Amino acid sequence: MLARIRLKHLYMVGVGLLILALSSPLLKRDRVEKAEWEEDPSFDTRVLVLNGCGTEGVADDVSACLRDAGFDIVGTGNADAFDYQRTIVIDRCGSREKAQRVGDALECERVMLQRATAPVSDVIVVVGADWGSLKALREWKKEASWGSRR
Repeated sequence: MLARIRLKHLYMVGVGLLILALSSPLLKRDRVEKAEWEEDPSFDTRVLVLNGCGTEGVADDVSACLRDAGFDIVGTGNADAFDYQRTIVIDRCGSREKAQRVGDALECERVMLQRATAPVSDVIVVVGADWGSLKALREWKKEASWGSRR
């Protein structure tokens, strides 16, 4: 009788190990996908896009371009003036890395620091008169217009 119990236990342990071995790749894949998502800081970067050149709709276009790149757009609006000649990316939360990622996504080299005590966003993009030279925006517009023709 003792031998039958041991055999039954061995069988149960074997089945358990088989289930664990078969499900292990699935568990690892979920962890890897989650880790990749968690490591991408664009998902947790809040961006405010302001029109600093006066061209109607440019802040909406830039925000859509950044949203498609994975950034969290918290709003759009007008800057304090429409005389910005160059587009600038402003770090508001003390994370130059987040601002640099936004700058890289737009292919804008002008990234600066302007800390705030309680910022609404991590990063502010002020779109200047050079918005037409932002390669990423041109490519995004080309893809968007191509997609609407299909």
